[in-house]
Amino acid sequence: MQAILVRAVAVVFLAYGTVFLFWPETFLLRQLGEVPIMPSAMIDVRATYGGLSLGLAGLLFKLGAQPTTVRAGVWAVILVLGGMAVGRCYGLIVDGSANGFMYLYLALEILAVAVSFVVLALRPSFHQE
Repeated sequence: MQAILVRAVAVVFLAYGTVFLFWPETFLLRQLGEVPIMPSAMIDVRATYGGLSLGLAGLLFKLGAQPTTVRAGVWAVILVLGGMAVGRCYGLIVDGSANGFMYLYLALEILAVAVSFVVLALRPSFHQE
């Protein structure tokens, strides 16, 4: 169950990273309602949303592939998605109004963290895998 969770999140980051590496304008417009116009801003979007997400996907695939590292993969999911949820909540508080995508992402981040904790509780150590 832990490996399935880690790999599923890896697939999401793989898709997200691919989309933002190759088609950032389309998805930024769809999610945020605007697109950065400066080349440096687009480069940073490709690097942060695209490259970082692809790197995280690779790490999660690697951690999810071995019974001895899959628990670390679940913790990576908790920490990364939990951090994203905290950042999103802070943004909602200080920046105010948000579109539906922000609330959807927040709900999915919280759900993934909760499921990760349940999966950890069901198998407290890799020796039981």
